[in-house]
Formats: sequence, structure tokens, C-alpha cells
Amino acid sequence: MKLKSALMLSFVVFVWGSSFALLKLGLEGIPPVTLALLRFLIVLPFLTALTHYRSRNALGERLFKDWKILSALGLAGVTFYHVFQNLGLQLTTASNSSLIISANPVFITLLEHFYLRERITLKRVLGVTLAFFGVILVIRPLEWSLNPSGVTGDLLSLGAAICWASYSVLGRKTLSDHGAEKITVSSLIYGTLFLFPVAFALEKPVLPASVWLWFLLLILSLLCSGLAYLFWYKVLESASATEAGVFLFFLPVVSVSIAHFALSESLSAPFVAGALLVIVGVVITERG
Repeated sequence: MKLKSALMLSFVVFVWGSSFALLKLGLEGIPPVTLALLRFLIVLPFLTALTHYRSRNALGERLFKDWKILSALGLAGVTFYHVFQNLGLQLTTASNSSLIISANPVFITLLEHFYLRERITLKRVLGVTLAFFGVILVIRPLEWSLNPSGVTGDLLSLGAAICWASYSVLGRKTLSDHGAEKITVSSLIYGTLFLFPVAFALEKPVLPASVWLWFLLLILSLLCSGLAYLFWYKVLESASATEAGVFLFFLPVVSVSIAHFALSESLSAPFVAGALLVIVGVVITERG
């Protein structure tokens, strides 16, 4: 892999890893669904223009012709994923949320097995098992009576991970037929549209009241969802998905480290043990 590609991927991992702490800070002044809606309203014109520039026929008719699958992808990968993620972050720590969501390759493997009837190798079974017990250690469901809001937030984060896995499995054939970048932006358009009724049903959307909140929102929009997205697909033009995917194994390490130092989140022994099991389990699952 070229040095330029490695540097771009390092940037992607850093900003995506930082996003959990940034979201946690943003949620102190912006309602969760409103935050998701504003985030994509800001970045969507940029991503749409970029996709149109790279391929004039990228959107257009397909946006309406394939509306059923794109709506389903938008609901799973944008609307529900970000609603669950943000609601969960209000109740649990950024460390817990990032680690649970980073286990989504495990849920992708399980959905591929039960929904697409794909065979799971023994190595993958081992990875899924390790990651599963790691998630249990992180959530610690037996502490529900002691920390009900925290466990609820963890379960919402688990819901976000399952939503992303559903998005990945449901869209696999569509993505392979039409290209990841084009279908991702198309589903993003539908997902953002669906955020409007959810935001107005659950909240009273308001614009951020401080420069600090706008600053966080712009970073989440333009860097985490915009520039990182651009870098990711730029790297995939010259490197394989396997090569690029190795960098994603460092995401939970980055996110937990930033949450620890920026938000002063403590790292308990069960959490550290669970984190190690999740990371090792995901690596084995992906390599299986």
C-alpha cells in the first residue's frame, strides 16, 4: 500500500474513532435525532455533488427505479442506525457504544448465515463466540438494577450494530451491482428524508444555540461523514478492501482512547476484558 493511502486511512480511522466522543459532547446541547438530521443535511449536498461529479449518471433514474431497496437501506443504515446510536450515547459511555458497534462484523456473519444461508467456518464460529462474550462483559446485563440507563444505552447501541449489519447484508447484492459509492449516497438521501418525521415525532428540532455546538456539528458532518467518506473511497481505487479493512480493526482502540482522555471515562477491568475479546473476536471473524 502506498504511503499516501496509509495516511488517508489513518485519518479516516482517527475521525471515525473520534466521532463517538464528539457525538457525546454534541448531545449535551442537541437532541439525538435532531443531531443526526442536521449532520446529514449539512453533508448531503457535498456528497451528492461529489458523486454526480465523479459519475454523471450515478443518481438520476436509479434513485426512483430502485426506491424499495434504497428505502430499506436508508432506513437500516442511516435512519435507525443513527437514531439508536445517538439515543444510546445519551445513556451510556462513548467507550461502551463504540466498542459494541464495532462488533458489527459478528452480526454481519450471523445474518449472512441465517438470511443468505452462507456457511460459517469453524474459525468464524470461534470469532463470533469470543466477540459475543466480550459484548456481554461490556454491557453487563446483570447490573440492570444498579445502572438501568447505562444498560439501556448499551442495548440501544447493540441495536445500532444490528442495523448496520442489516444494511450491509441487505445491500450486498445491490452494492456489487451498482457500486458502493453510488448506492451509499442514494440510500443516504432516503435515510435523511426518513429522519424528518422521526425527528418531529420524537422531538422539537431546534438549531444549535452556541458556536461550540455548531463547531462540533460541522466536524461530524464535513470531516467524519464527508472528508473521511471521500478518503475511504479514494483509497479503495488503488487498494483492496481487505488491505483497507485492516485499518478498521484499530477503530475501537482509537475511540476508547479518545473517550478516556477527552471525556475522562473510566476503564474498568470487565470493560477491558470485554474490549479485548470483542477486538480479537472481530479480527478472527473477519479473517475467517
